[in-house]
Amino acid sequence: MRGEVARSARGLLALALFASIAGPSCAELPHVEGAADASCPELRCQGDVLRAQLAAAANLRHVEGAGEASCPELHGPGDVLGAQLTADARANAKVRTFVQAAKDMAVVSVVIEAQVADACRRMGADLGIPPAQMAPRDEVGGQASGACGPVSAAIDAIFLQDAWVGVTLTQPDCEPSGARCRGSCNVDLTPEDIVVYCDPARLSGYCRGRCYGPCDGRCTGQCWGGQCSAYDAQGRCVGQCDGKCDGGCDDTCHERCAGTWQELQCSWIEWPPSGDAECEACCRAYAAVHAACTPTLVQTRVVQGGEMAARLAATLQANLPALLHAQKALGHRLLGDAQAVVQVGAALPRLVGDAGARALACVAGAAEASKSASERIQVSVRASSSVTGLVGYGFTHQ
Repeated sequence: MRGEVARSARGLLALALFASIAGPSCAELPHVEGAADASCPELRCQGDVLRAQLAAAANLRHVEGAGEASCPELHGPGDVLGAQLTADARANAKVRTFVQAAKDMAVVSVVIEAQVADACRRMGADLGIPPAQMAPRDEVGGQASGACGPVSAAIDAIFLQDAWVGVTLTQPDCEPSGARCRGSCNVDLTPEDIVVYCDPARLSGYCRGRCYGPCDGRCTGQCWGGQCSAYDAQGRCVGQCDGKCDGGCDDTCHERCAGTWQELQCSWIEWPPSGDAECEACCRAYAAVHAACTPTLVQTRVVQGGEMAARLAATLQANLPALLHAQKALGHRLLGDAQAVVQVGAALPRLVGDAGARALACVAGAAEASKSASERIQVSVRASSSVTGLVGYGFTHQ
């Protein structure tokens, strides 16, 4: 038998990590048995580590696929969600959220690859694998695949010797945080937008022209479906109409205006400013990247076997938390969102084609970065799964 996994958290302490809300610093968290020690102390505070790495990403020039197009917002430090990349408000909301999501995915993909590779290298060293055998492969995500392949083979060989290592763990739990990004999808609606997307019965404003609908003031014209309080010599309404006015209105007009609306309002608009599929997809990715995650905690025991089984149990105890955190809390959880960002990047040039050179340059660079990020995450997750799957906790991406 190759291994056993107890999926409950019995006997383990689950620590909540905080992303965008106040909470204890990493140094203030108590030591947790099984959360790794000197070999990987940062596992006691994975959320803080990831946020620090995201914040410290001064540029993306070191990230394969970040593109050479001129887009300081993509390559430079800082938040892109408040950037003005084009004068078109709708296009700007799409582009800036896409650039932010691609930038975050590019950075976190490098974090995932590095964390998987480091964990596998430490395990390989513990199991006696020469460093040269764990050299990076010539591919995106090659650090992870190069390091984990030999480790997987070594663990498989240990299990074939009739060794049995029991593993008990807690699964990481992540809470997305994307309110800031969703706000950046909001754009001011023009009067034309309001007319198009608002039910006419909910429209109101001052009409410079001819009002067709209820009038809160004096109606000059025809009064339909009701009574007028005053008429002129020609029988036209020149007073209050309790029906619908067809003519001039000296106060608020409702429903329709043959002319120009002023101070137009809609009491309930059917298409809200944030109802943008591309913007929302990118904000889901942003929320996933900036989620607060509890740590993955591991306990191991030798059920059967000799020295190599004991070495394997010890290195799993120390390094499996990092591997599973990178694989599940980061990589596996972000795969779908990363692929959605890639799809947005493919669609945006058609949707914002007239947004200007600066916006299109950022779209091109971010599209390239998002493709590489998605591939790097997939390769890293597969590399980690080749190891964790041997102890019954694989998350192989199909």
